[in-house]
Amino acid sequence: MDISATYITAIIPLIPFFSAIASGILVTFSLQDCLKREERRLKRIVLFYFSISGIGWFVTLCYAFSPVLFTWLNIACLLSFILPAIFFFRIIRFLTRLGKPENFSMLHYLLPGILVIVTLVWSFFVPFSVQLEIVTGKAEIYPAGYEGFTRFYTLKPLFRVIFGLTYYLLAIGVLAGYYKRATGNKAIVHKPANWVLFLVGISLASLFSSVLPTFIMKRVEFYSSIWTLIVALSIAMQHVLLAYHIMRRDYVPYIITEKAPKQPKVIKEHAQQIEEQTVEIKEKAPRKQHSGKLNRRTFESFIRNEKPYLNPDYKITNLVEDMDINRTALSAFINRTYGMNFNRYLNRLRLKELEKLRSQPAGKGKSISSLLDKVGFKDFRNYSRAAAAEKKAAEQKGGAGKKKGDTE
Repeated sequence: MDISATYITAIIPLIPFFSAIASGILVTFSLQDCLKREERRLKRIVLFYFSISGIGWFVTLCYAFSPVLFTWLNIACLLSFILPAIFFFRIIRFLTRLGKPENFSMLHYLLPGILVIVTLVWSFFVPFSVQLEIVTGKAEIYPAGYEGFTRFYTLKPLFRVIFGLTYYLLAIGVLAGYYKRATGNKAIVHKPANWVLFLVGISLASLFSSVLPTFIMKRVEFYSSIWTLIVALSIAMQHVLLAYHIMRRDYVPYIITEKAPKQPKVIKEHAQQIEEQTVEIKEKAPRKQHSGKLNRRTFESFIRNEKPYLNPDYKITNLVEDMDINRTALSAFINRTYGMNFNRYLNRLRLKELEKLRSQPAGKGKSISSLLDKVGFKDFRNYSRAAAAEKKAAEQKGGAGKKKGDTE
């Protein structure tokens, strides 16, 4: 292998390797901005996909330049050739579930588990030197007495093709089913996302680009060929595309509103009242658009008018969405301006609202427990913690002031 071929062989696997690492880091940072538990779960599945894909390309690099390390990483190589297709199918299933439970059977991992166990157990009975000889021979040398193990050992590319074709076709079948339901349906809120189709398309392109060359040319030639470059670029594009749209929350291909069953008249009228109230609230409180700019006057105006603290489930992620502000900037603003974190700030507003409510004629004589749900506390325990925190802060502030006076 000449020097130029060596550089090409080294650089090509690094393209998807670094794209997997970079995409994984970005998705990891975005975990703190998840609005729902399902979103966090989706991002974790995507992180597993990036991790196993990155490991696969790292092992590919080891195969060309470090046969000893590759031999030690034999199981990791097998998993990285099989699992990406399964995780990709799981991601597509998650993206098209339309609010339903994920319902992904663990049986999909049964066959990979069996293959790993067979490979691991069989490897215990084969000397490491024999396994290394198979790797250095680039699947062209069959050590005497170990022909069966050699054939099984070198089936990883075939496993990749079989699992890839199976699960990519399953992914296409899932998308086709949803598109069929969407055709001519006027209840669709969002049209199918074209990026999902493109994602599946480039995944199939990368798979087919590696099928024929893997079996008609030598391994050494393949790793420095144009075919590997096509596969590497396709996978890198897949990583970037997937991370970008997942972080933008642009991952619902479409939403189909099912025809609601007939409801009793009383329930129907109650639902209509709720809907009318919701519309009225939306008209009165349009989404704020601050474009990242925030000051005390704007912030307190929003809190005073909207009173989000009355919602016991209100979180900083909700405030981020309502005010269209970066979460880190918003959290830093509250800490810097009020000297406390978001949760304590919200609880302080609830305590003030409670005092105000108890001072009014309608609240006099009523127990604190009966008023907690009206001011945003989930239960008496949360109220007690908030009250204790404020009392402790007041004592510390008073103690600091007294100490300062004594010094003077």
